[in-house]
Amino acid sequence: MRQAAVQELAKGWKDDPDTLPILKAHAQTDDDSDVRQAAIQALAQGWKDDLTLFELWCDRVLKDPYERDEYDELLGRKNPRQIALNVLVQQYPDHPKILELLQDRTQNDNDKQLREWAAEQLAKLRN
Repeated sequence: MRQAAVQELAKGWKDDPDTLPILKAHAQTDDDSDVRQAAIQALAQGWKDDLTLFELWCDRVLKDPYERDEYDELLGRKNPRQIALNVLVQQYPDHPKILELLQDRTQNDNDKQLREWAAEQLAKLRN
């Protein structure tokens, strides 16, 4: 339910000056990984040209506390770290920090699916 509220906030109140700070807070500190993931996606869609978000996405790639469990696939849950990293790969493919983050995640992430995905993205960017 809170995930839907975050999505609706981003759609319906994009021009409200309080919306961006609220979404940033949910992306960084919400205790529900679905809400963090929804906030990261909403920021990427609605504020993709906001260069101040680059550091937020980098921070989420490295520090989001998500841990995959056996039900995540069935429930359609996504790793917020992967969502943030995908935003960076899509929006800043030539930024030097992206290769560094991908390399780090291939070696240091506790989520096997993210490690594999990061390795695939790293190979694509290097070709």
